[in-house]
Amino acid sequence: MILTGTISNLDGSYNHIEAEDDTYEEARENLYALLEEGQNLLVIRTDR
Repeated sequence: MILTGTISNLDGSYNHIEAEDDTYEEARENLYALLEEGQNLLVIRTDR
């Protein structure tokens, strides 16, 4: 499963990150691990 996250940065800009794993829960953990300090995860989109 691939998850795409929309994130906000400290400067107010937005970006996207992706994480992949076998289950939604594992992919979500990987997505959160990609966040840098000061970034907020706004939306998670799934691609099966």
